[in-house]
Amino acid sequence: MKKLIIAVAIVASAFVQNSFAQTTGAQSLNNVLSAYINLKNALAIDKGDSARASAKILFNTIAKVPMDKLTAEQHKIWMQYADQLSYHAEHIKGTNELEHQREHFVTLSGLMYKAMKELNINTNVLYYQYCPMANDGKGAYWVSEDSKIRNPYMGKKMPSCGSTKDSIQVKN
Repeated sequence: MKKLIIAVAIVASAFVQNSFAQTTGAQSLNNVLSAYINLKNALAIDKGDSARASAKILFNTIAKVPMDKLTAEQHKIWMQYADQLSYHAEHIKGTNELEHQREHFVTLSGLMYKAMKELNINTNVLYYQYCPMANDGKGAYWVSEDSKIRNPYMGKKMPSCGSTKDSIQVKN
């Protein structure tokens, strides 16, 4: 009987540790998403200094993702995007100039959308939004936590320019 209790305790302990590792990994990825959202919101109100600070947090949060706490699938997906996300966050954190920040935010946003869509770890619905006027008329996308348009490319000039093109639903 003691052996059975010990065996059950060992199996339960391994299950709890594995669940905690997955939760910790998913939470760290959600922290990256939160930092990105803060950056997007700073750009939407034309705050280059706040965008710079948010990008610094994003850059550091990307660097702190505990690779050993991700599932094998999450690790594989994250490795496809981490370096590029970090690269663009680094450029944004290096300047207060809104236009330069926004240039890098175009690529950062596309990468963030792809990563979040593949990872499917978000705890709230995410919206993939598009403004045809952004990026010198070439158009640009961004990920938002809200269905209401708050354009990070046009800022106060055209805060509601854009529409939702896709959404990432919460994983069941």
